[in-house]
Amino acid sequence: MDQPLIGVPLRPWRRPGKRERWMQTPDFFTSVRAAGGVPLPIPPMDLPGVRALYAMCDGLLLPGGKDVDPISYGAAPREEETLPDLDIVEIALARWAAEDKVPLFGVCRGEQVLNVALGGTLYGHIGDLPGVGDHGGDDLPTVWHEIEITEGSRLAAALGGVRATVNSRHHQAVDRLGDGLRAVAVSPDGIVEAIEAEGDWFALGVQWHPEEASERATSGPLFRALVEAAVDASVAASARSRPAV
Repeated sequence: MDQPLIGVPLRPWRRPGKRERWMQTPDFFTSVRAAGGVPLPIPPMDLPGVRALYAMCDGLLLPGGKDVDPISYGAAPREEETLPDLDIVEIALARWAAEDKVPLFGVCRGEQVLNVALGGTLYGHIGDLPGVGDHGGDDLPTVWHEIEITEGSRLAAALGGVRATVNSRHHQAVDRLGDGLRAVAVSPDGIVEAIEAEGDWFALGVQWHPEEASERATSGPLFRALVEAAVDASVAASARSRPAV
């Protein structure tokens, strides 16, 4: 397999007086294509329909977007806009991927969805935490800051080192880690900037936006790592399904 199918969830777009649409930032699709994969849009529809599309995928990319609804991880509601129907779809996708060991890459919100899907929690607003610096936000300019990466992690292998400079635009972040996940990068103020699955499942989540910085060393290698893991997983699955001779 040369070009694995990478599922990319679409998100609802709702505005007063306008018909609802399903959409996604083109950067995610172009990043998958540049890495050698073929993006497969997954609309936020009923779960049986989502499951049918998921079954076609060799890997999953969970994109950035609106806040994860605090109700999904047992926290009190906040004022920020959420999309509970999208949460249901993306959390289901992450859990199916964990069960089936389908390679998964989460970006910003996608990292948070991965963590919540596996039983973790989030900080609803990191600005409430003492000593936290500027991480940007939905209505704020993108900022850049350093991260320290865990030596020996998949992330360090993909980026070729244990330090990087990343673009940041978020106000939620990982708090308690989900089952089978570990933190593999932190910012100078202690915010978790990347998580990955322990064991042999390729599941990686980053808090920054590599799709928006294609010219940076922290971008292309991450999408290539997903595509390569999807190829490897598909080949292994095909080998297991062949009848014994």
